[in-house]
Amino acid sequence: MHPLFQILQQVISDSLLPRKSEILQRGAIGITVIALTVALSFIALFFLALSFYSWMSLHTSLHLAALATAGTVILVCLIIAVIAYFAVRSKPKEQPQADEVSQMMAVAASVAGEEFEKSINSNPKTTLLLAGIAGFATAKYLNK
Repeated sequence: MHPLFQILQQVISDSLLPRKSEILQRGAIGITVIALTVALSFIALFFLALSFYSWMSLHTSLHLAALATAGTVILVCLIIAVIAYFAVRSKPKEQPQADEVSQMMAVAASVAGEEFEKSINSNPKTTLLLAGIAGFATAKYLNK
């Protein structure tokens, strides 16, 4: 394969592929804030359960207060798990539509056309010579 085609292929693939993964875009600060929020939420949930147990032990027996506290904590954890599942679930990414792809190809073709036009206008004799050589080589190749 010609080295110019390899370079062109690499440039096109680099421009079409995303530069960073989704995990790296979130950043270390975001992960730290989330970890701190989760830790403080667990501490708050512990004290909420302790106060609920203390309040329930005044109105019912200790066994029923412990059972009600555990059931409430499990219910809150299930609700948080459902919310986290829907928040973290990845949404399907839309594929670029044919119009967008054809528009990108048209822009690339127009840029290449402008570059070739500059070269043709500045060196018409060289361009004519190269076109003749290309035609001769093509005819020789196709006649074999």
